Amino acid sequence: MFKRNLGYKIVSLILAVLFWLWVNNQTSVQGIYGDQTLTIPLVLRNQPSNIMVMTKLPEIHVRLKGTNPNINVKDLFAYIDLAGSAPGKHNFDVRMDPQPQIRILDLEPSTVTLQLDSVQEKVLPVQVDLTGAPAEGYQAGQPVVKPVSVNVRGPGTILSELNKALVEVSLTGKKDTVVTSSPVLFRDKKGNPVYGPDPSVEVLSASPSSVDVVVPIQPQGLDSKDIPIHALAQGSPGGGMILGSVVSIPGDVQVFGTAEALRGFDALKVGPVDVSGLTADKSFPIPSDKITLPQGVSFAAPTTFNVLAQILPGPVEKTVSNVVVRVRNLSAGVEQAQAIPPISVTLKGLPDALKNATAAQIQLWVDAGGLAPGNYPGTRVYWQLPPGVEMVGTPKVTLSLKAHAS
Repeated sequence: MFKRNLGYKIVSLILAVLFWLWVNNQTSVQGIYGDQTLTIPLVLRNQPSNIMVMTKLPEIHVRLKGTNPNINVKDLFAYIDLAGSAPGKHNFDVRMDPQPQIRILDLEPSTVTLQLDSVQEKVLPVQVDLTGAPAEGYQAGQPVVKPVSVNVRGPGTILSELNKALVEVSLTGKKDTVVTSSPVLFRDKKGNPVYGPDPSVEVLSASPSSVDVVVPIQPQGLDSKDIPIHALAQGSPGGGMILGSVVSIPGDVQVFGTAEALRGFDALKVGPVDVSGLTADKSFPIPSDKITLPQGVSFAAPTTFNVLAQILPGPVEKTVSNVVVRVRNLSAGVEQAQAIPPISVTLKGLPDALKNATAAQIQLWVDAGGLAPGNYPGTRVYWQLPPGVEMVGTPKVTLSLKAHAS
């Protein structure tokens, strides 16, 4: 049994030993012995969150003397301390942590000049860059991008030169509407990608980092048109609430059709949505395939309309006391016999309009035009009220007039 295939067994044993030696050599510590010169990476320490380094870090050559077999040279590095640094060009000392039984003889370079920039944020509009052409006989409509802008974070000197963010969408050979999520890209004024000092490290970041893009693809010969959306509602809210507004999101939509079919199609009605019994705002999703369009008209791309019904508190009443009543248009030779006492009035309106309604904001008066001296009980009171407020009932007072004393 031991002699069978003896040659193969010997070769297998030798290969296993060699593999063990190779693995052991890969994981062993490469220590420091005597006088050595090594190339080590340069790293940053204590970098402020609002500072970005715009210079590529060089490698550092270090000359060491001493013996310590327990130090792995792969773990050695030099560093620059950026604590308290500010934007601009600065010189920094290159440092290295001390190592047991090892003396650092020389660091080359010992100082490094770095260009520092402040980290800033900027909101940029998103532009869609369409590449390629649809299939023969088809055409692309106006792209729709959501969101239409992104928040970009990066070095101030680079951000100041940017006025837009880009997404690229390929239309090559397309026959159907393109719906995709594309990453946000940045280009300089010459159209080249924007890089920092190290091309492998991105210096600009967008939030969100990708956007949704819809590019309608339709047969050639069709016109397109953007039309507003009118949202409709039916029913009455409950709990003393009222319908404040009903709006569609989005507020307009792109449609395709022949010129004749689009003629006169100036608005799209969506709904009605039922708000019966609602006591709070509610959003109603309505897919585009549930909406009837005129013959020969189609949506540029499938979408869902969200009809938002805003539910507000209904009108309430409020009594305001000590409101002064004045007299206007007294006839010649006639004057008030006595002042009209302040009265209380009841107002009606929405809570926001009523909460600031005070006696000083309410103007009340009676019209004495053409009246002779005497008492006039039940005289009608006229008023001027704050916006959004109405009077409950018609206040009346007693007006007393007398002849003007000569």
